[in-house]
Amino acid sequence: MRHAWLWRHRGSFGAIEAGKSPRLLVDVSAIVQKDVHTGIQRVVRAVWSELKQRDGQGFTLVPVFATARHGYCQAPHDFLDRVRAPASPMLINVSRGDCFLGLDLSAHFLPKYRRQIRAWRASGVSVNVVVYDLLPLTHSQWFEKRTVEQFREWFETLSWEADQLLCISNQVAVDVAGRLGTMAAPRLIRIRKLNLGADIAASRPSAGMCLDVTRLLERLRTNDAILMVGTVEPRKAYDVALAAFEYIWHTAPQDAPDLVIVGKPGWKTQALQVKLRKHLHAGERLHWLPSVSDEGLCRLYEACKGVLVASHNEGFGLPLAEALAHGRPVLARDLPVFRENQSSGIQFFTQDDPRSLGKRLIELARSASLTDGDIEHRAWSKTVADLLEVLGIKATPTPSAMPLLRTAS
Repeated sequence: MRHAWLWRHRGSFGAIEAGKSPRLLVDVSAIVQKDVHTGIQRVVRAVWSELKQRDGQGFTLVPVFATARHGYCQAPHDFLDRVRAPASPMLINVSRGDCFLGLDLSAHFLPKYRRQIRAWRASGVSVNVVVYDLLPLTHSQWFEKRTVEQFREWFETLSWEADQLLCISNQVAVDVAGRLGTMAAPRLIRIRKLNLGADIAASRPSAGMCLDVTRLLERLRTNDAILMVGTVEPRKAYDVALAAFEYIWHTAPQDAPDLVIVGKPGWKTQALQVKLRKHLHAGERLHWLPSVSDEGLCRLYEACKGVLVASHNEGFGLPLAEALAHGRPVLARDLPVFRENQSSGIQFFTQDDPRSLGKRLIELARSASLTDGDIEHRAWSKTVADLLEVLGIKATPTPSAMPLLRTAS
């Protein structure tokens, strides 16, 4: 049915409108359905908000999303303020010189409309996709089988249809180049790095403080704590962290900090999730908050003594960057992707055994807040300026507006 619809509307592709500025077609397929407040969706909100401030300055901004039956259609510009996707999607008439930006994670959408993307390219539209990571392909054991299959289809589509892949770290760029090198891609694809921001206030942050966060903040006035941020799923190594905290809670209770986890329940960690909920120290020294507004997360960054990033692998590590932006020292696993950050506010660990890691956690809790020279200010405005440059779009930046707070859903 999708292919039949695309064929009936094939005349809509490729019409060149004289005198029109090029359009930037930004894929927001996932967030337009529901904002589940992941790190990637924080990126989408932040980049979209910065792009809107530049709309009309050498390009026309058009949000697009993959519909169930009608291919990529235009989304309303206020999609971030809507509860659900529009019921009557509008067809997009592309023109030569337009630019498609795959900003949202679209592994389960893009392959379905490969013919439409190919038709756009044939009409002179450049196809650019942000690659956040290839972890379902490089470490399939951490993911559900369907996710791995979707990523394979998605990356195979990119290898044939994309003009440029924008990677959020050098490590992702290396992974992408290596993967493309093993495939029979028909042409050269440009691989560029896109530096992400870390300013939560500029990402249309959600507002509101739930009772659990308010109570926890009150406890943290007199109790040290270490914060971990991210979905509870295998690669985040929450099991490793919990074992280390359990060790120091038992052997050095006076010196051991609390553990605060901000992250929704994920996949392949059901036993761990049960353990977190029913733990002896749950609600006392162990605090798992599955749903926290951006305002609440910022307050927790400020209230905790440091941030632990124990992930076995990442495409970037947004919590690491956000912690540094809040002046908090970080203890991170010694990974190449984390080494890309040169801040002196990061210490690295290599040993997972509870005794060794537990000792490092106590040291982290005793660390002083970062000085101004160590605090990194990664502005999303700079991310978008770099993005427009690599897309070949000439636009004049405008001063950032005051951040808009949204009520958490």
